[in-house]
Amino acid sequence: MEKSKVMTQSVAGFAATMSVACAGFHFGWSAPSLPKLLDEDSNVTVTSDESSWIVSFFTFGCVFGPLIGAAVVDRWGRKWSLLFTVLPYLSSCILIGFAPSFWWFAIARFIAGLGSGITYTVAPMYLGEIADDRIRGALGAMINHMLNAGILLTYCVGPWVSPVALAGMGAAFPLLFGLMFFWMPESPYFLVMKGKMDRAEKSLLWFRGTSNVIEELKQVQENVEFDQKNAGTVKELVMIPGNRKALIIVIGLMIAQQFSGIGAVLAYSGLIFEASGSSLDSSISVIIIGVVQVLSGVLTIFTVDLAGRKPLLLISACGSILFLGGEALYFQLQAVDVDVSSISWLPVTAIVGYIIVYTIGLGCLPYVVLSEIFPCNVKALATMVTSIFGALGGMAVAKLYQVVADEYGIHASFWGFAAITVFSMIFIYFVIPETKQRSLRDIQEEFHKTTEFKTVSDKSLDP
Repeated sequence: MEKSKVMTQSVAGFAATMSVACAGFHFGWSAPSLPKLLDEDSNVTVTSDESSWIVSFFTFGCVFGPLIGAAVVDRWGRKWSLLFTVLPYLSSCILIGFAPSFWWFAIARFIAGLGSGITYTVAPMYLGEIADDRIRGALGAMINHMLNAGILLTYCVGPWVSPVALAGMGAAFPLLFGLMFFWMPESPYFLVMKGKMDRAEKSLLWFRGTSNVIEELKQVQENVEFDQKNAGTVKELVMIPGNRKALIIVIGLMIAQQFSGIGAVLAYSGLIFEASGSSLDSSISVIIIGVVQVLSGVLTIFTVDLAGRKPLLLISACGSILFLGGEALYFQLQAVDVDVSSISWLPVTAIVGYIIVYTIGLGCLPYVVLSEIFPCNVKALATMVTSIFGALGGMAVAKLYQVVADEYGIHASFWGFAAITVFSMIFIYFVIPETKQRSLRDIQEEFHKTTEFKTVSDKSLDP
């Protein structure tokens, strides 16, 4: 593949996923901020129950964000729909910076969740429509990588600055994203859908780094014509066996992702390390977690199109079970008054190990798989449904973690995450297909066998 083609698509992918970095700031905000809000000396104090709601309101907003994203993505376009997220991200940070009470935090977190939900609906579509098949997995993996980068910056800055200063840094993220992404081309697929053929050709020329894109432009036009005759509906998504199977796969992966406990680990990591009695300062511990996430994300970008989706998912699930079990065991021993001073290293080690194995599979691959196994006439709808399931799962995990931890102990929460991930591993082994280095045509032929595939047609594939 020409270097210019890889470069232009990578630049556009980086600019687009800066919106995911904005979401990463809000994902990571809880870890350095909640210990301060729970401190009695804080200007604005919250209770343990209110802190869990502050975490949950973000994921609650993520439930409604995909509805907005799905409503505007085919009307405003992929580019402007992503740029729209600057408003909720910026508004949320302003509210956090001036929050005098719990409810201001709750509203701010909900608004940030709306932005995140839109981002996770639109960004995979934009990346899928601009990517060459040979780097499709790597470009899709950038979503989780940029999420981790946003979380890391929050972890590095949050413990050492005031809540107002942290909110100011968060406000800079969407402004930087807007300035970068404004100059990127719109998806050629959307431009053809709106009949703007000249702009679509210019867009393809920029993304492909070549002087001739006539054949690819014709293919995009054929895809659009088919989609306009076969608009994606809930009935098609659920009733067509191939689409239904794909929906079960991505919802299963999203449940596996969320119920491995990642939302709770990221939101409460500072409190978890404090409860463990680790000699390592909790602020340093969460920074280590952020660095590990980013480095693991880089590794995934370079391996996802080589190792394959299914092997990485299985390694991720098995490793998560091991490390979640280690974390649970430590807190179980602590709960029954066993001296754990000799294994004080275990909580940090287990969390770091969990973050590594989670990131290389469960963290980034669900959206990569989603971009590959749906025909494009139902992809927006499928992405919306999947994002809502993910948000609901994340909200449940974030809220129930604190409830279970307060009632039964931290170990009970981690044993629960480990047990659910066992079922996730079985699901991945028996249900998830391998899509590495396969064309979208081959993947659709597998999902839509013979007669059904003729109904769906090759033209429903991504450009």
